[in-house]
Amino acid sequence: MNRRRAPHPLLRPFVREVWSCAAEPVGESQARIERLLPSGFMHLVLRLDESPVRLLRSPDDAQGDALANAVLAGARTAPYLKRLHARSASVGATLLPGAAQWLFGLDADAIAGRHVPLEALLGAEARHLRARLVEAATVDARLALFEAWLLARRPPVPGQASALARLLGQSPSVGAAGRASGLSHRRFELQFRQASGLNPKAWLRVRRFQAAVKALAAREALPPAELANTLGYSDQSHFIREFRAMAGLTPGRFRALAPDEPNHLPLVPPSRG
Repeated sequence: MNRRRAPHPLLRPFVREVWSCAAEPVGESQARIERLLPSGFMHLVLRLDESPVRLLRSPDDAQGDALANAVLAGARTAPYLKRLHARSASVGATLLPGAAQWLFGLDADAIAGRHVPLEALLGAEARHLRARLVEAATVDARLALFEAWLLARRPPVPGQASALARLLGQSPSVGAAGRASGLSHRRFELQFRQASGLNPKAWLRVRRFQAAVKALAAREALPPAELANTLGYSDQSHFIREFRAMAGLTPGRFRALAPDEPNHLPLVPPSRG
C-alpha cells in the first residue's frame, strides 16, 4: 500500500508532495538496482527498517556506500544508483526551493549532488522522529505524523525563494527572470542557487528534462524530433545528448523500458556466478 499526495496547503510553497509506503511483503523482495533520475528538487527520505540507503559507484559495485536510514538528498543534474534488497516501510517528501533553509537553516547548494544523514542536520530530533514513525501502525498514520512534524516546524510565509522559482518557471530566460526580480544578475543567481542547490540555467535544464520524462512515459508520446521541438531543444541531437546526460540512456531506451515510476529505472544486478 502506498500513499502519495500534495501536502497541507501551508506546506505547499516549500513541499511539492509527501508520500508513505508499506514494506515489501515477505517472500517478494529481491536484490535490484535502481537508477534515480534528477528532478531539480531535494528529497527527504526516512526508511523505517534497519537497512540504510546504499548508493553504488557503478552497476557492478557489489556493496556500495551505506549512508543512513534517514537522509536528505540534494538537487543534482545527473542520475545516481541505489541498491535495494527489499522495499522498507518509508516516508518522505519532495522539497521545493527554500525548503532546506526553512527546515534545516541550510543553503541548498551546501548539499547539491550529495546525500546527508538527517541526524547530521537535526541530531536527536531525527532519531526521535524516526522512532515515532516506526511505532505508527499504518501507511496513513505514518504520513499524517510526518506531515504534522513538518507543520510543527512552522513553515514561514512564502518568501523570496518561492518567488524566484515562480519567476524562473514563468520567464522566457534566466536574464528575464533576473530583471523581473529586481535583483542584479549575480545576486539573482546566488540567491536561487542557495535556495534550490542549482544555478538557474541548470535548474531549467533539469526541469525541461523532467518534462521530457513525463512526455515519454505517456502512452501517446510524440516522435522524438517533434518532442524535441515542443520542449525547446535546438534539435533532436541536442535532445538526445541532454537526455543521455541526465538519465544515462537514450530517450528511445527509456521509452522501451516503460518504468512504472519514471524517475526510478530498474537495472538487473550483475550475476555473481
